[in-house]
Amino acid sequence: MSQFIVYQDKNVKAKGLTKNNIINETKLKDYFYESDYDNLHLLETIPPFELNVPVPTLFYPGCGVDILFPLHYINSLLSHKKEINFLFMDTENCLGMIKTILDEIGISFSAKKNAIDFYWNNTKVHLAFQIGNVFTHIDSLPLFHIYFERAFRIMRDEFPLYEEKIIEKLYSNGIVISDSGFQAQNLTVIEVPKILSSYHEMIIGIKALKR
Repeated sequence: MSQFIVYQDKNVKAKGLTKNNIINETKLKDYFYESDYDNLHLLETIPPFELNVPVPTLFYPGCGVDILFPLHYINSLLSHKKEINFLFMDTENCLGMIKTILDEIGISFSAKKNAIDFYWNNTKVHLAFQIGNVFTHIDSLPLFHIYFERAFRIMRDEFPLYEEKIIEKLYSNGIVISDSGFQAQNLTVIEVPKILSSYHEMIIGIKALKR
């Protein structure tokens, strides 16, 4: 039987920043397809990364309402980080639904305009949501330490230089986490389970340091 994930923006109110959240695993599973949730344990097979910056920035274009996948990746691969910035970009304002998801699974947050702060386990997350088209904004993007991509391949196929421009915006020693592409880029590729991608093309790579 096919599984459906229902998203309903409930216009939840900010309850404030709380470090001791208790995640409701039952509600959490409702926002994953069963196979995707089952595969999350494979992240434990990937050695954690060392990013020598106090507060790294993760950029996620075409994010939609997906807050949970990047959180699980960061929790596993950068669990030592006490703080991280998320810059999400989409052509539609999905921040309300992201707030709803966090509230449903037991994560409280503080909010200000197009940004929210919350704790995911022991990591403080600052999430800024920008409405826009990454293909027209790419040249004006700030530099970032982590590039996260999921289910975005079809959208960017019409922009052949997209990957090169993303690598330009990535700090040296920065990390690419993507479910497709970037095979031709100058990255030190980490061996990861390909099944983490629905395309079976999962890639995690590190941009070389400048000499």
